[in-house]
Amino acid sequence: MSAVLSQIFRFLRLVLSARLHYIERVDRPLIWRKKLPNKAMSEADRIFDELTNTLSRWGLEEIPFTESASCLGLSKLREVFTGRTQELREVLTLFQGRERKRILVYGWAGIGKTAFILEVLSVLQRKAKDTLATYISLPPKTDLATAALIALARGMEDDEWAQHQLNLMGLRPKKRPVQRTGKGKADILSIGIEAEETTVPVTPPRFPALSFEDLLERALKKYSRVVIAIDDLDKQDPARVRELLRNDQGLLKSGAWFMLTGHPSGLTRDILTSELGLFDLAIELKQLDQDTTYRMLVNYLNSARPKKATRDFDDPAAVQPFTPETACVLCERSDGVPRWLNRLGNYVLLKAASIHADLVTDDVLQQGLEYAAHQLRGQSGLTAEDYYVLDLVLEKRILSDETVTLTDLERLKAKEFSEILPILEKLVQYDLLRRLPSERAAEYEPTPLLIGKTEQKEDKAD
Repeated sequence: MSAVLSQIFRFLRLVLSARLHYIERVDRPLIWRKKLPNKAMSEADRIFDELTNTLSRWGLEEIPFTESASCLGLSKLREVFTGRTQELREVLTLFQGRERKRILVYGWAGIGKTAFILEVLSVLQRKAKDTLATYISLPPKTDLATAALIALARGMEDDEWAQHQLNLMGLRPKKRPVQRTGKGKADILSIGIEAEETTVPVTPPRFPALSFEDLLERALKKYSRVVIAIDDLDKQDPARVRELLRNDQGLLKSGAWFMLTGHPSGLTRDILTSELGLFDLAIELKQLDQDTTYRMLVNYLNSARPKKATRDFDDPAAVQPFTPETACVLCERSDGVPRWLNRLGNYVLLKAASIHADLVTDDVLQQGLEYAAHQLRGQSGLTAEDYYVLDLVLEKRILSDETVTLTDLERLKAKEFSEILPILEKLVQYDLLRRLPSERAAEYEPTPLLIGKTEQKEDKAD
């Protein structure tokens, strides 16, 4: 017995000695390096402090703008969400009744559809009793039933079967579930297990609609109402969206409430609301007026100020570092589209911070707008073909089946205008073009984000 104990103590001494040697060998160089001046780090510190001081002079803790409402937390969204009073009233009124409804929120890219449905879901989560409200952005190449199944399962965090459905699709946990097999071993100095791990294969549900119905049945035993919001249908091919909706009519008529978003060209209202009868309410979000856009700008800026430093709308300092005049120009240039306000506001403040401007004057604003146009044109993912189409629209001011020429189409190796529609829609998603609200034909023009200041004034004069 004494021999065994002696062997154990000897082993522990060896381990302790090796550990102390490792600490001494590793820590000494670290202590020595801390004493060395690091010019690169000092320069970075100086730049960071300059930028922080600039924002501090503006009364901001950060640049508040973001391109997508889904990037904001619900608390921040409540601070910046502005307007849409009538639209909110129409939607929230439906939730006062028992009968489940299907709601379509549509509008052009960047108009604020995501922010709108997230605001509705936020209200339901805080105020509606026994309501499970879930959200998902429709993933590419995913049918509505699978998207609804994922959204519902994510909302049922305490339901083991719901989490199992996510595991089967490799969605939760982030690491794929594994099966472990092994046997234990032990001796005097160590106790352990030799294990083998086999990854469980990811298998999408064979019958997602049926899996969703089963999970919905479980959810309705706990909640009196289940609301599923499926966002970003307008980022899918319009023909595919119509196919998805036709194929999943049964899903949309199930026991859950549904809110879907899209834009008019992708979701043909007459077919979807009249012929198929899929939606009980189809509500359009339009451009905000100038006053509402100005209030939205104030809300965004206030959301980045210390709590005791927020400003009222009537206070001229509410738009600092903008002046009231440059704030109005920014709102006018945004044309009532929330995403454009965010993108322009972000680029203008980035430019103003880089030149240490105390205020966004007319000159600073113009530099910021030019910087925004440059950054937008340089977005990753644009091809030579995309740039040719963009330049074509900039040249013609409005591009449509009537204004495009055979020579233009030949350069794009296209025979008909419809063949370049996917490129035009891609440029819309990049905020480089916008589709005009014409029921006759597809017409596209540059967004105000690309039009120079002088040129915009000339357009209005015309």
